[in-house]
Amino acid sequence: MVQLFAEAGWRTVETDAIVRDLLTNNETVLAALRARWGAAVFHVDGTVDRKSVAQRVFTDETELVWLEGLLHPLVRAVWEGAFAAAPEADWLVEVPLLFEKRLETQFDLIVCVTSPPEIVESRMVRRGYSGVEIEQRRQRQMPLEEKARRADCVISNGGSLEFLKQQTKRFIAQVKTR
Repeated sequence: MVQLFAEAGWRTVETDAIVRDLLTNNETVLAALRARWGAAVFHVDGTVDRKSVAQRVFTDETELVWLEGLLHPLVRAVWEGAFAAAPEADWLVEVPLLFEKRLETQFDLIVCVTSPPEIVESRMVRRGYSGVEIEQRRQRQMPLEEKARRADCVISNGGSLEFLKQQTKRFIAQVKTR
């Protein structure tokens, strides 16, 4: 979906990608993880074991709050810096926990992309998530129906890629005429 906006000339920010980058390249983040959890969340080569981090934070609320407190201000600084560098641009910021973290007031327009639960689960399984991991993540999120209700626009990602492209193009055209 983000790629479709980028192809239409929009600037894009994927907050999950920012988190992955922070867990890979940010020395302050890496030092904080090592100080908090030691070598247990690192591979032998020194890279972060994201599965180990996920296991800790999705089973212990205190650890999740700590990690979010570390990462979320840094993520926000990245998207705010991007906006400041190109304020005239059309921006798409993908924020999976937008409503859960009460960030909806930070954006002019909220688009919710929906998919049937069985499709979401199938996609997550293909990306290597177990049933337990999928349920842990689902429990941390607002129900999709509620997100769709709160959004300004809903786009369905339950069909073909062509259908998704058509909806996205239509949406972009509508936004451009506002």
